[in-house]
Parts: sequence; C-alpha cells; structure tokens
Amino acid sequence: MANGFPRTQGRLRRLIDLRNQSPFLVVGWLEDDFHHFGVSLEHDGKRITDVRMAAPRTPWVTCPGAVEPLRELIGKPLLRRASDIGTLLEMRQQCTHVFDLTGLAMAHAAAGRPHRRYQALVPDRKILRWDDQRPILGPTIATLQSNGIEVLRWEVEGRQIRAPLECAGQSLEHGFRAWTEAMAEEPAEYATIMRRALLVAGGRTIDHDRYESAGIYHQAPLCYSFQPERSLAALRNYGSTLDYADDPDGMLLHVREIP
Repeated sequence: MANGFPRTQGRLRRLIDLRNQSPFLVVGWLEDDFHHFGVSLEHDGKRITDVRMAAPRTPWVTCPGAVEPLRELIGKPLLRRASDIGTLLEMRQQCTHVFDLTGLAMAHAAAGRPHRRYQALVPDRKILRWDDQRPILGPTIATLQSNGIEVLRWEVEGRQIRAPLECAGQSLEHGFRAWTEAMAEEPAEYATIMRRALLVAGGRTIDHDRYESAGIYHQAPLCYSFQPERSLAALRNYGSTLDYADDPDGMLLHVREIP
C-alpha cells in the first residue's frame, strides 16, 4: 500500500453492498480507502423498526458514536428514494457515510431488491491549485457499476460534470440535489453514489495522519465528528487510511455479518 500523498496514478475504489437478509431486514456495508461501515435496518413494510451500525474502520475515534443520532430513524416511514433520508434526519448530526448507506438500505428495503453491489472507481486527478485546504482537481472519468454492469460514466473537471451531454455543466455542489430529484429513483441513486465517491476521492490528495483531531483539520461542521462540541475530541485513528487502487482484495470482509 502506498504511503505518499498526494496519491497519483491510482484510483479510489468504493464498494457498497446491499442485501435483504429477510423480508424485514436489510444489511448494508460500505468500504473505501478511508471508511468501513455497516448498517442493519429492520422494518415492518411501512416503518423502520430498528437500525444499528458497525464501524470496523473510521478516520476519527468519535465516528462510532454516530449510532445514537442514527437511531432517530426508528418509527419513521420507509421511503423508496435513498436521498429522502434527508427528510427524516438532520444530516449534519450524522456520520455522512452511514447516513448515505442507511438511505440506500431504506430504498433497498422499500423496493424489495434481493442483492445489489455497487463499485465506484475514480482515477486520481492532477491538483490544479488549492482553495484553502480544498484541492481544485483536473479532469477524470469516473464510473459506477451495479452488480458488475456499468450504469454510469461521468467526465468530470474541477467540481463540474463535463459529459455525457445530458449532465454537462451540472455542479457537484450547487443545485445537485434539485437536479437528482427530477430523476427517476434509480438514476438518482446512481448519481448520488457517484457524487459521494468523487468527493471522497479528493481525500487521496491529503495525509490525514498529519491532523491530531477533526478540530485541527478545520473542516466545516458537516458531519457528526466535526460538530464543534466534539471535533477536538475526535482524535485521529492513525494508520486507518488504506489503498485499494489496484484491487478489491480484503474489502468488505464483514459483509456476511449483521451489525
């Protein structure tokens, strides 16, 4: 595994596995270079009756505590659109990646799908310049597979989609949610997964072990560990960044477990 940063000539690989363990239980797992999370979501066909979380590998020591605000989902309606989890929970109080994974698990349950595995691949990008601590990145071509079949391919430059034509000019930041809300459920799900993978891929430019805590990293309070009341206590899990650029061997080792 490479130790140099920024990482170049590799790629981010992000796997998401969603499985109906029973008619009323969906298990989801997610892993990439920086994160490894699992969720189990129980329901009665109409409402969420329980939700649990596993956190085998996290960037900050506080991340597992995000299970508490996640449990506010219990009793909420089962919705078919993954992004609609944002109507049920305050995203900034959640672990971003568990929030996304739980939304996908909810949609998977509502649709009654048996099994789905996503793989997002984002080749490393040249750093054009820095905007404070955020890199402005050059072009890349990102792809998303569902059960081994490519379902999405974007040409991206900076923070904007350049191709295909029907997506050209769409920002990855401004107006993205409104854009996907106009799509059917599955294309919207693909786009949301791809966007998150692109944002996470930017982390391959940064050595997070340089930061003792989330508070020192000085990121906006967009998730559980970066909230002001806990960011300085969100100490770094040193050595937790891996590199799955070459192959997925060793990923999702807990996929048969139920959190």
